[in-house]
Amino acid sequence: MSATMIIIIGMVSLLGFVFLYKRYFPVYGINKCDLHYESKPKDDIILVDTRDYQTSTRHTLEKAYCLPLPYLNRHFHDLPHKDIVIIAADHVEKNLSARILRKHGHRVIGYYLMKDM
Repeated sequence: MSATMIIIIGMVSLLGFVFLYKRYFPVYGINKCDLHYESKPKDDIILVDTRDYQTSTRHTLEKAYCLPLPYLNRHFHDLPHKDIVIIAADHVEKNLSARILRKHGHRVIGYYLMKDM
């Protein structure tokens, strides 16, 4: 094998690892929350529903910001700077949402998966 081939294989492997890490490795410091307790949030906690619009309209949550995952990068500034509890459909959506919000300076403290409902 030539050196160029080894470099290409290394770069593809690194990109694959980064892709898998962002989607499937749990985000540190985020705990599972009880939705019934968090449905009446304190003044310093907000709920952010990151499920797609079709899913979130079937099971609406009062006082939750409905901001689907694909829109987080564009509209993160619409969220107040308070502690966030993420409402997600699955673990992949939860991990991606938490990483995006943390990247933009928000503090994510918990999550709830609607498939657990």
